[in-house]
Amino acid sequence: MPVPSGPDERVVVTALGAVLGPSGLLLIRRNVEPFAGLWGIPGGKMRPGEHLDAAVRRELYEETGIRVSFQELCGVVTERVMDRGRLSASYLLMLCRLKRTGGRLRRSAEGEVRWFPTDDVRAMKRSLIPSDRMMLDRLFFRKSGSRYYRCVVRRRSGRYEVASFK
Repeated sequence: MPVPSGPDERVVVTALGAVLGPSGLLLIRRNVEPFAGLWGIPGGKMRPGEHLDAAVRRELYEETGIRVSFQELCGVVTERVMDRGRLSASYLLMLCRLKRTGGRLRRSAEGEVRWFPTDDVRAMKRSLIPSDRMMLDRLFFRKSGSRYYRCVVRRRSGRYEVASFK
């Protein structure tokens, strides 16, 4: 498996925020690749010098319009996205549990946002980013086991699938 080495193949450090409210879990439908058109956990790139809690609060506000407080780090996932056998992206994903404190839910340039009942989220197969589904299952809904996973996602025939999550 190729290992990132050039400036265009760097690891993207990403803060993801899982917010569970009375209406369920907050998800965003991504407008851009990778994973365009799929629902996922809101979040984004950390800025140099930014602390995780500040990054995830900023990203949630920018993408969803809601204000949140940091509750805990649920876990960390290193993810490689493979497309036609080549590494197309590499991420260090930090999944955080957040609590809504205010703001108004709104669509952003990143995509549509919506609350989903947790049973619906657990049942989403084709419309949820595959690695996000695994993170939610193993790190958010279930609080036992490892807090670190290595993930490989492959794109085949225009669809993403988890090849490995261990």
